[in-house]
Amino acid sequence: MPTTKQIAEEVSVLMPVIARNIFLKFFQTINISQTQIFTIMTLSEASPCRLNELSQKLGITAPTTTGIVSRLEKLGYVRRIHDKNDRRVVNVDLTPKGKRVAKKLKTTIKGKWEGLLSKLLKKDQANYVRILRKIQRGMQ
Repeated sequence: MPTTKQIAEEVSVLMPVIARNIFLKFFQTINISQTQIFTIMTLSEASPCRLNELSQKLGITAPTTTGIVSRLEKLGYVRRIHDKNDRRVVNVDLTPKGKRVAKKLKTTIKGKWEGLLSKLLKKDQANYVRILRKIQRGMQ
């Protein structure tokens, strides 16, 4: 039986290949960076969102997030909304254009996963999701 270290090594090779396969076609159709895509996807799950909360969710610094948001705002994917009670608080929200990109990406990802999972037995599909949920809980 392989050790945890050996499995981790194999997973560290497999996961980027799988992720590239799933995302590559989408990234080729849109002219924004992966970080910008991750920002749009994060906002699609929790929008509007305070700028500092977005930084925490993305795991990057506030100045980096501000730069990403500024570029996305110029491209028309997001908008800044100042809090009515405290003008220092800045919320970020997706524009209709940003929502369309998020929806398109989710549809693309879902289609890719359907194709990949359809090659597995139903039992293996269920086990895969069960394990992914455990991994996700361990990350929180």
